[in-house]
Amino acid sequence: MAIAGAWVSGAYAMEACSTASHPPPANDAASADAPIEAATALDSGGPSDAPSASHDATVPPEAGDASDAGDAADANDAGDAGNASDAGDASGADALTDGSYACPTDGGLPAELSCTGLYADWATKTVSPSAIPYTPGFILWSDGAVKSRWISLPPNTQIDTTNMDDWVFPVGTKIWKQFALGGQLVETRLLWKQQAAQWTYADYRWASDGSSAPLLTNGEQNVNGTTYEIPSLNQCPSCHGGRLDAVLGFDIVGTGVPSAQGLTLAMLAGQGLLTQPPPSTAIAIPEDSTMLAAAALGWLHVNCGVSCHNANPNAMGGPSRLYLKLLAGEMYPEAGVAQVSLLDSYTTSVGVLSNLTPNGQHYLRIAPGDAGQSLIPLMDTARGDASFKPMPPIVSNIPDTADVAAVMAWINAL
Repeated sequence: MAIAGAWVSGAYAMEACSTASHPPPANDAASADAPIEAATALDSGGPSDAPSASHDATVPPEAGDASDAGDAADANDAGDAGNASDAGDASGADALTDGSYACPTDGGLPAELSCTGLYADWATKTVSPSAIPYTPGFILWSDGAVKSRWISLPPNTQIDTTNMDDWVFPVGTKIWKQFALGGQLVETRLLWKQQAAQWTYADYRWASDGSSAPLLTNGEQNVNGTTYEIPSLNQCPSCHGGRLDAVLGFDIVGTGVPSAQGLTLAMLAGQGLLTQPPPSTAIAIPEDSTMLAAAALGWLHVNCGVSCHNANPNAMGGPSRLYLKLLAGEMYPEAGVAQVSLLDSYTTSVGVLSNLTPNGQHYLRIAPGDAGQSLIPLMDTARGDASFKPMPPIVSNIPDTADVAAVMAWINAL
């Protein structure tokens, strides 16, 4: 399903992680003389959220992330899932006698993952050298699934970083994110920018024996007998709508912090793949006296701020004025060293009264010294509790207790 156009949600906004649909960006990334081929010298396997990387992608090496619809991604919708226009059906793939598929030649969306360009050799699951592995420095929670990610930029193009907080990718960009449960591949999501104003979202469901991965359009619940959920394609804009150009996690923070792996901000800048290089390729989230702030703020950034709680006019959480996305201007302050107390994610949450009243009670978004009375972590851990709307509200049935515990530790230390 090629998602074109936009579903514009109502003004309903949540206090914790959520998302919205978005209109496409008016501009597109510029071509340049710096070739993307330089990046293909990297190992074409894929680092995931764990340190190791494998050229054979049958066993992705990473530890758990967040239920996003592409990362792409990423976090989730605070109301109805975004309806989006269908710009065309998948091109059929005819099975050949050897069990492989004849890939479409019309430029349409392949019905099989093997035809998307991720793999140079499907039989051995060897990743194409044009698919460059990366792992964001902060990970979106995905109900404990292990994920690997790759990006492919067309030759001789650049990412438009005129707005360092909203990168715009060149036409032809492809991003894959692969999910595994219990060591078994279950799905691979694809974001493909086919036109300046059109991203195509696709999800491929792996056969249990790894022999095929056909396109799945309507999602799936209780995958492999677990509570894990694969989103339907019409939910994708609900998670990607808070960004100008759909991509979640591959940004200045995700690629720039020290824990980023694979294609990092320093490599992007060094290979001339950014139209405007950043002031520094090393991103340091500021700390406070607790020495617990950076980890908490990084988790809130990727799980709540990137897709929903930011000032983008199409971000579902925008009207709440709870802004949890870390901004380039905050990482590179003109007045000197970045300070936690000056970040949007601090000033719009700490000591700020929520407009939501679960159980008829009033809560601060973050109550300094009292995580148990702070609405953000209460909603981030809520699953199946009618008292608190769970965040994210779709495609997640297991809370990220370990990382939310780190957020709570910071709150308790304030």
